Amino acid sequence: MTHRTINRTLAVLLFLFAEVLYLRTMAPTFSFWDCGEFIATAYTLGIPHPPGAPLFLLLGRLFSIMPFFSDIGARVNLISTLASAATIMLTYLITVRLIILYRKSEPNLWSFAEKIAAYGGAVIGALALALSDSFWFNAVEAEVYALSSLFTAVVVWLILCWYEEEPKQGHERLLLLVMYIIGLSIGVHLLSLLAVFAIALVYYFKKYKVTVKSFALLVLVSSGLFFLIYIVIIKGLPLLLQMISWWGFCLFLVLLVYGTWYSHKHRMVRLNTMLLSLFLLIIGYTSYGMISVRAQAIPPINENNPSSSEAFVSYLNRDQYGDMPLWPRRWSPEPVHQYFYQQYSSDLDFFLTYQMRKMYFRYFGWQFIGREHDMEGAGVDWSVLWGIPFLVGMVGAVTHFRRQWKMGLVVTALFVLTGAALVIYLNQTEPQPRERDYSYVGSFFAFALWIGIGIESIWQWLGVRFKRAPVLVAMLTVVTGLFLIDGRMLQANYRVHDRSGNYVPWDWAWNMLQSCEKDAILFTNGDNDTFPLWYLQEVERIRTDVRVVNLSLANTGWYLDQLKNTSPRGAKPVAFGLSDGEISGITYMPIDSVDAVLPSMIAKRELLHESQMHGLSLPAEPADTMTWLLKPGLTFDGQGYLRPQDIAVYEILMNNFSGRPIYFALTVDPESMIGLENYLRLDGLAYKVVPLKSDDPMSFVDPALLYRNLVQRYRYTNLNNAHITLEETSRRLCGNYNPLFVRLALGLAAQPDEFLPIRDVSGNERRVRRGTLALQVLDTSARLLPLAQYPMNPELAGSVVALYVRLGEKEKSSAYITYLEKLGSHSTPGSDPQLYYVLARAYQDVGRKKDARQIIEMLAKELKQPTLLEKFETTKE
Repeated sequence: MTHRTINRTLAVLLFLFAEVLYLRTMAPTFSFWDCGEFIATAYTLGIPHPPGAPLFLLLGRLFSIMPFFSDIGARVNLISTLASAATIMLTYLITVRLIILYRKSEPNLWSFAEKIAAYGGAVIGALALALSDSFWFNAVEAEVYALSSLFTAVVVWLILCWYEEEPKQGHERLLLLVMYIIGLSIGVHLLSLLAVFAIALVYYFKKYKVTVKSFALLVLVSSGLFFLIYIVIIKGLPLLLQMISWWGFCLFLVLLVYGTWYSHKHRMVRLNTMLLSLFLLIIGYTSYGMISVRAQAIPPINENNPSSSEAFVSYLNRDQYGDMPLWPRRWSPEPVHQYFYQQYSSDLDFFLTYQMRKMYFRYFGWQFIGREHDMEGAGVDWSVLWGIPFLVGMVGAVTHFRRQWKMGLVVTALFVLTGAALVIYLNQTEPQPRERDYSYVGSFFAFALWIGIGIESIWQWLGVRFKRAPVLVAMLTVVTGLFLIDGRMLQANYRVHDRSGNYVPWDWAWNMLQSCEKDAILFTNGDNDTFPLWYLQEVERIRTDVRVVNLSLANTGWYLDQLKNTSPRGAKPVAFGLSDGEISGITYMPIDSVDAVLPSMIAKRELLHESQMHGLSLPAEPADTMTWLLKPGLTFDGQGYLRPQDIAVYEILMNNFSGRPIYFALTVDPESMIGLENYLRLDGLAYKVVPLKSDDPMSFVDPALLYRNLVQRYRYTNLNNAHITLEETSRRLCGNYNPLFVRLALGLAAQPDEFLPIRDVSGNERRVRRGTLALQVLDTSARLLPLAQYPMNPELAGSVVALYVRLGEKEKSSAYITYLEKLGSHSTPGSDPQLYYVLARAYQDVGRKKDARQIIEMLAKELKQPTLLEKFETTKE
């Protein structure tokens, strides 16, 4: 077969393999973080967080109406699987092309051994990228990074095609296509722009002789091209639009078209190519018009409301997030950042230790050396992949430079600028809310090219030493690479990247919304307790009556204005005492701690009626007026301040409490609750503000209501299925369920012989003994959330032991004692005395007094507390 047939066949097979792999491991619905937001805004053509991704949204809208899957989220996820599979195909094709360039021979004239080494090496390199940790993660969820990777691969592939075709007639069309693709990529993510420097290098090596002067000119011109795109086009055109309106922008396009026509008519080839490139770049960039147009329609999700030219420019410039300087590296004045900055001796130490080693080299090691585990903060583990992909890639990098340093420099530019240089530009603070490895996939893509070249180079080296059997050597080299690199990566990464069956984000959003009464206002904290709710409300049209108030966005005037003046999907507006002008100018307010007073007569009557219906004896008399200490949310230089979000919470509470139920999501930091912690009732994944002051913050529970939510309303799809893998964020959030079950069981077991009215799913009421319900709750928790999959903290496990013993089911506590013993086997009394104390208490509860005494005596000796045994034996449960 010819090279063309073999090459295309292998490329298609790689695409199909990758697509099948990603489809099998794709999330069946939306995932956490930005995915819910992107899918919701794609489905409704809304406005996501700045700077937006209009092309992705348009594609998402197209895929959302195609009946591939019943779940809309899965349909949009399909974009990432296809884009990632196409990127793998192009990675193979690019690697083969690089091998052709440094071999400098016609592929159809290659020997059979040369073909095996070249094609086989390219396959191994492409699969190494396909199976790498971060690339696979991006490939199975609805995020922009998979499509951004595809655009990067496309422009690299096209510029290499141009390199081979030039100076044939019509070669300029490939350069024009490259610029158009770059323009389109802006509508997905700006990461693809970093490929500009590699493109400029390819053009330079083809057109010019390498000298110090010409290379310096290249650096200047390529930097100019980057700034032309980023500053003049991306940032400048919207600013121009703001200054001279749409008519001025149209005039600019007319002049550009005229210049293109004039240069073509007068055979000014270079000028014509430049103007056409600029024109196509702008055409690609015009996908951003969708943001401005849709903002005018006031969609339910309309972040920053970029409907005016000023707001549109601010949106594109990401003004909401502030500026991040290149220097100093420790630039943020935020107290939490300052705390971490103090752990480093200098800006250079922070840059090298945190930003480079932890936030890039660690991520790089995950891909090609091995990831220690799938939890946040994981280190690099050489025992996972044995470092073989990394070592082969390094061989490829060295030999690429030796055999053709020019193209080696091109790949290096791509590798560095999408990796280490990006670290410099981003200047990330410590800590980050999540791992940021997905940002550097362009760098991992470049290294995968070297893995493919490395396999071919290893064969070349072995072939010189075993000349008698070149075909056998080539086959052994490729097969060994497939098993030791790709096979091992597949084995190590498949389970942790298999999201099929993971419905946690969907269920989490459902459960949180179902915790709220009709027309409720729900305060949420960040991405993972907001975007999933947006998805259910906008895509599934579930509980659209609930107004979700994100406290991070509540620091902005535009968001508060939307809460006050819009009614998305018929939801009631949120009442404010502030005028629109005061809301738009909201800022930090200097304040000392003051008493806040809120009339609560209506809420008192409702709470008394509800408690009577549920057979609940309230721990205290509800208040006619709620009074609490309103504390500053932020202290700076000795002065306290209310943040805009604190003002918003106060305003919403004061103006809506009498007419609407108000909740805080379980994930909201108590510091963001403006001192209301003692006026909260735990209803599940949300706390309701009630006019009853508890002695302990957030301790009040209505067992009947909490039982109805946890046992009858909530969904726990596949949580107890050991064959379903949950990624770290899902596992962490699912960790909130066990404490809720135990808290409910404690409340029920406090009066085990009393009866509680419970309504079944059909609405029929029955009275059940509280002790019986407590056992049912504990058993349900154990069934839905097995200890082997969802570890408990020791105190919680100890509480379960005590509850089972108190309720007469001592034998059921054995699993929890075994669990505590297992934890103890990995610790010592000196390192974790609390764990051993809990274990001793559990032994005491089940009647193993000798074992309990032995542990306490050991603790007393270790802690040098001779009276500990006496205190233990006299302390009540």
